[in-house]
Amino acid sequence: MVPFLREKIPLKRWTLILVLWLPGLFSFFYAAEIGVTYLLLLPATLLTDWKPEHPAARFGLCAAWGVAAIFISAMIPSWMIEGLFLMAGRYRVVMNMVCVAVVYGLFLVITGDIRQAILWASTILMLIGTLNGFIYEFRGNELKPQDFLAWRTAMNVVSQYSFEIPVCMAWGWLVWAWCIYNVYRLPTAYPPAGKKWVRAATLAAVVASAGVAWKGMERVTVVNFDAEGTMLNGFFLNFSLNLRASYQPVPEGYSTGEIARLEQVYPGQPASSQEKPHILVIMNESFADFSVLGQQPDTDIPVTPFLDSLHQDTIRGYAMTSVFGGTTANSEFEFLTGQTMAFLPQGSTPYQQYIHSDISSLPRFLQAQGYHVAATHPYEASGWNRPATYPRLGFEDITFQEAYPQKDLIRGLVSDREMYRYVLDMLYRQEHPLFLFGITMQNHGRYIDESYRNTLSLQGPYPQANQYLSLLHESDEALEGFLQELAQFPEKTIVLFFGDHFPRVENQLYEELHGGALNTLDEKMLLYQVPFFLWANYDIAEQEVACTSLNYLGCHLLELAGLEIPPYFQFLAELQTHIPSVSANGYYSISRQSFLPVSEAEGEEAQWLCTYEQLQYNNLFDSKHRSAHFFGS
Repeated sequence: MVPFLREKIPLKRWTLILVLWLPGLFSFFYAAEIGVTYLLLLPATLLTDWKPEHPAARFGLCAAWGVAAIFISAMIPSWMIEGLFLMAGRYRVVMNMVCVAVVYGLFLVITGDIRQAILWASTILMLIGTLNGFIYEFRGNELKPQDFLAWRTAMNVVSQYSFEIPVCMAWGWLVWAWCIYNVYRLPTAYPPAGKKWVRAATLAAVVASAGVAWKGMERVTVVNFDAEGTMLNGFFLNFSLNLRASYQPVPEGYSTGEIARLEQVYPGQPASSQEKPHILVIMNESFADFSVLGQQPDTDIPVTPFLDSLHQDTIRGYAMTSVFGGTTANSEFEFLTGQTMAFLPQGSTPYQQYIHSDISSLPRFLQAQGYHVAATHPYEASGWNRPATYPRLGFEDITFQEAYPQKDLIRGLVSDREMYRYVLDMLYRQEHPLFLFGITMQNHGRYIDESYRNTLSLQGPYPQANQYLSLLHESDEALEGFLQELAQFPEKTIVLFFGDHFPRVENQLYEELHGGALNTLDEKMLLYQVPFFLWANYDIAEQEVACTSLNYLGCHLLELAGLEIPPYFQFLAELQTHIPSVSANGYYSISRQSFLPVSEAEGEEAQWLCTYEQLQYNNLFDSKHRSAHFFGS
């Protein structure tokens, strides 16, 4: 008989084990995978009552628990979102365990003690899994390595959210707590060969495991739609894939000779008008049109009646964005630079990772044309590294929340009405043509503020969407007043208005409006489609733009304003005739009449995307050979 089974286990010990074990029965109602794992901890717990005398046996017992802890740590993030991990498949399950084992190994190298390594590693990984769960709850997608660079932005907005702890997250904590309880009961185990040799062997194993993981990731594709990365790949594997993708390789076929050839093809276009109208760009926070999903929301009054009726002297349509539910800075980046997130690592944030010096941008070009270029955002300055990034993009006048009187607040945030008044005051004071880029804050996420009274009623159990659509209704009223006042302004003025991304509200509503789940890429791209319009207080030709993306809006703006078209924007204008829309999630293929991943482009479309990628790499990453023709010196 196994030695520990002959030992008498105290009644109190049995009682504690059974009390801890009974909740496992209920976990089957939420996820059988959690329930099985939880209940298997009962016999595993009894192992901790075995106190073998031989050092090798003690060390082996601790090592066995280490393997079990690695498995549990790998599972917990998936449990906290969906309650499933093993459905990812054997290869991905093993790869997640290898990634986790690297972390455990590093702590074993540091501590030289298996129990301490398990305690530290499992706790840190559990906290990361919890953070992933909370981020998914309020943002709608998963934790990425780059999010750790955005901690100040997170601190700005986290106080606006009230988190509900999902049942599966609680089960994950409980399984972790039981695992830790058993680790504390393990016998003290000193390796027979001594700590020095264990550290050396572990370090070698960590290096080998990291190499295996790095190589093995080539067989797996990073996924960042909603929580699909955690569900399909497992959280730690998908997180590591994002980390691996942070390295920006030189594009295939890239050469300064090719850039020089393109300089001859795109000399730029002269201005079509001598006048320089004021340009006001409003990127409205989370502004979306749910009707693109298939049906209008069933509300008692129209959500955006003014915008829906806006056609005179207006160019309007829908533009693809690269983000959903958050990461506003990436939408800013695409519009202001004409670059695309399609060629950058999934989950990256250029404001924090790539823009470390002055780079070519729309505001920098307009500044050279005699415009006063300004940026304003009625919220905390620390978000997305904007105070450091905006000057590098050419902005000379930058204001944040403290510049506003903050007398017209909605849910404690500066309203669209107050921001528009601020913009108009700035316009009235200008002696030179003004280019202003403003980001609203009123419609920011957390759509469950009980102090806010909804302005409309949405049918169905969708309290978040109801509040969001009410906020959108107020945005529409504020926009009407803004344009009415600009219509009386004596100087020519253009307004470009667009949303930065879809909001994160109830997924069931999206599926209801669409008439089913959004499974195909074409269907998923509907959640990345935001409305935009170009309006002028003078006569312009009305137009409907069928398909575009944020990186092209600068081209439309320069053309409407009759300004000089610089070489890079001349290239973008021609690119759009071949690639109407491109974003981090895919591009619209004219030949296939559908959206495709950029990696699946073929023929002429692949050639155009390749040229685009090379120019973008030259601007962002090859500063030594950056083209002065396209991007300045």
